[in-house]
Amino acid sequence: MNKKRWTALGLCIAILIISFVIDATGRTEKMFFAEEEWEEVTIESGSESIIAVLEVSGVITARDTSGVFNEQEYHHDSFLKRLETVYENEDVKAIVLYVNSPGGGVSESDEIFQRIMSLKNENEKPMVVFMDQVAASGGYYIAAPADHIMATRNTITGSIGVIMQSINLHQLAENWGVEDATIKSGELKDLMNPLRNMEEEEREVMQSIIDEMHQFFVEAIVEGRGMDLKKVEKLADGRIFTGSQALQNGLVDSLGRFEDAVEKAKMISGSEDATVLILRQKSTFGWQHFLNGNQRLTMLENLLLNHSSPRYPIPISTEHYPTPMYLWTY
Repeated sequence: MNKKRWTALGLCIAILIISFVIDATGRTEKMFFAEEEWEEVTIESGSESIIAVLEVSGVITARDTSGVFNEQEYHHDSFLKRLETVYENEDVKAIVLYVNSPGGGVSESDEIFQRIMSLKNENEKPMVVFMDQVAASGGYYIAAPADHIMATRNTITGSIGVIMQSINLHQLAENWGVEDATIKSGELKDLMNPLRNMEEEEREVMQSIIDEMHQFFVEAIVEGRGMDLKKVEKLADGRIFTGSQALQNGLVDSLGRFEDAVEKAKMISGSEDATVLILRQKSTFGWQHFLNGNQRLTMLENLLLNHSSPRYPIPISTEHYPTPMYLWTY
């Protein structure tokens, strides 16, 4: 290798070593749960009984959206694991689910809904949902199984429905002399190809998928909230509601602050003197998160074994295809 590459290699190894040190010194002891990647924040000390607060903030997606300089807000697998942990822990008497999300993936939102329904059937623990600034679309979907939903009067919620977006670049491609060279085994294999106009049959196929997913959403609200099907169908046209409007339409149970949601959880669980703690993903700087655990080892291995390559093993998402979403967007 030339001098520049040796310098780059040395710099990368130094960063890796520093990240190892920061990770080791940044660990804290857990009071109730022993997971290395979680942190506990006690917001109210009390008895050995626990009111566990879980948080869903940001877009609900299983994709890794973190980067070197930014931190991912929502971690799907970690959240599901925390959810199971608090339901299975005998000291936890109730769960407060804090939601501040415009929604997200259809699969991820439904997975959370199904997991909550299953855990509630196995463990008789009340759940109170507190909706902060936004709890729309998938953010409302995951709240539906709760025993009590509380919002602020200004919370944006609703947006009950499914959306899948794409762009038609046919005219632009034609103007610039770009030709589509797709080779396919069937007429519908390249549905929503942006380089050509969508045929009516294709639109009907995609609409049938969206309609089915929309029906799943409606049924989830009926099942989780015990609401009348006709009433939910009337509300499920994609519109958003303020917290006050949602209360009038039976989508939430009360208005209040986060502290009120905690008190509600204490009351319905009969644990007025419980310890209240937040169990969340350990917060890290974006670059430190990027250089955690196996990723550090993989990067170091690639640097040492592929020292002649000018490329760096930075993960790049290739998931740019149109995806159905329970998401409040435009």
